[in-house]
Amino acid sequence: MKKILLSCFLALGFGASAQIYVSESFESGSPATFVVSGAFSGSTGVYNLNPTSCDGIAAIGGNNYGATTSATLNLVYTKPTAMTANGKKIDVSFTVSTIPYSATSTISGTVNVSYSTDNGTTYIPVGTPLTLAAGTVGETCTPYSVTIPETAAVTGNFKLRIQSVSTASGNDFYTFFDKVLIAQEVTALPVCTSLILPADNATNVSVRPTLTWAAVENAQTYRVKIGTTSGGDDVLSDVSPNQSYTPSSSNVLPANTLLYASITPINSLGEATGCTEKSFTTGANPLAPYCGPLTSSAPTAMTPIKSVTFAGITNDSDATATVAGSYVAHEDFTSTVFEVKNNITTVPITVKGIGIGANGFAMTVFVDWNEDGDFNDAGESYFNTAATIKRSTTITNGVITLTGNIAIPSGTALGTKRMRVKYNFSGTSVNATLTTACADLTNGQAEDYKIDYVQFLAASDVKKANLSIYPNPFHDVLKISDVNGVKSVSITDVAGRLVKTMKPAAELNVSELKSGLYMVTLNMEDGSSKTIKAIKK
Repeated sequence: MKKILLSCFLALGFGASAQIYVSESFESGSPATFVVSGAFSGSTGVYNLNPTSCDGIAAIGGNNYGATTSATLNLVYTKPTAMTANGKKIDVSFTVSTIPYSATSTISGTVNVSYSTDNGTTYIPVGTPLTLAAGTVGETCTPYSVTIPETAAVTGNFKLRIQSVSTASGNDFYTFFDKVLIAQEVTALPVCTSLILPADNATNVSVRPTLTWAAVENAQTYRVKIGTTSGGDDVLSDVSPNQSYTPSSSNVLPANTLLYASITPINSLGEATGCTEKSFTTGANPLAPYCGPLTSSAPTAMTPIKSVTFAGITNDSDATATVAGSYVAHEDFTSTVFEVKNNITTVPITVKGIGIGANGFAMTVFVDWNEDGDFNDAGESYFNTAATIKRSTTITNGVITLTGNIAIPSGTALGTKRMRVKYNFSGTSVNATLTTACADLTNGQAEDYKIDYVQFLAASDVKKANLSIYPNPFHDVLKISDVNGVKSVSITDVAGRLVKTMKPAAELNVSELKSGLYMVTLNMEDGSSKTIKAIKK
């Protein structure tokens, strides 16, 4: 039986607008404006994220499996009731990818585009269908575009359907759509909008807030500006196709800072003028200087990490979790420090997380061994390739257990290191959300920890470290705290001249030494030594 992948579709709210405009790449955290449906022989399910997509992050689609009549995949956009349409032409473009289910699977089908002005009762085809065949589309994304002419007079109920149809019995392949753009021609400049969230003068705002604003008439995209001064854009200047914007995990807002933000609607004729600005103040960022906090595109259907065991220490992060639900996408456990001694080359790690159905889940680990503030250097990524993936579909009492070994790069300096653990739904190829430390999550979770990489001390080293001489300063007698393991004692003056060599004893008579600073060296039976400064009065 086919496995059903996890999906999450978020509603996108629109205000009044005089034309249709949708730009969707299905990225993590981006609102999905489409509904996917289809009758699949032997399996029903849709995929809203997959490693194979035109930008390597996300795509939307499903499995064409079985006979022609039961292997149709429909991607449908419905114009919101609150949105009007101006009757002008509509340009539609997207990319298509196909993947065979197995090495012996066949691909034979078409991609068709049609539209409806009666709310889906009847669909009118537009453009020439794209032929799908093994080797002709594949994992390299094929661009496709059509135009709904002005004569269609799209002003009322409107649906757009992108459809993948299997044209031969026995087909078994996946179709994925990405970078869908639906743009109706505009006739006037847009009017202004303003920031809704964060609220004006809000404090303790997240360094990765989701900025939101109302859709306005004639807007196609929105310019987002954030600065440390009024009217400035020194913090952020970007364009959003939707009525929301979240900074990337690698470009978070500065912590504990007063910021000024403005939203300017744009269309093909120009941009609105005179739009108002609002301000807010951010809070702390416990993850700095590392990227994050990461977010989830399925905030109410997350599968959390229950525990992480590393170097013999277990941190129970979401110990009471039993099902998928709403959790913190990125948790800060940097107060948990795993001690690792430098006499070992690999450290075992075990990650336990919630599982769902027959889905596979995988983990990746990232350690900043050279302490340069990122996880991008050689030897700092683990299990994030097809050759090294740590994945399981085995669920025991609702929990998936993943294990692996973390190799410590040779030459690593002693000190405190940042470690990031990620857990997420994944196919047999590593899910894109797991490939890098900074990629946002879908159904999973991330946790940050610290590693204390310390010097290993043998029993003799510990003993030597505890050796001392007293009193200091001394007069005529110098005492050794423990002479066991001490082979001889040598004393040199500040000029480095050897002035006395003695056999070890609990009390040493050094009355003949003149007043001054001396270096007392305890030579150990194992060949090592310990030198201590001492002053004779």
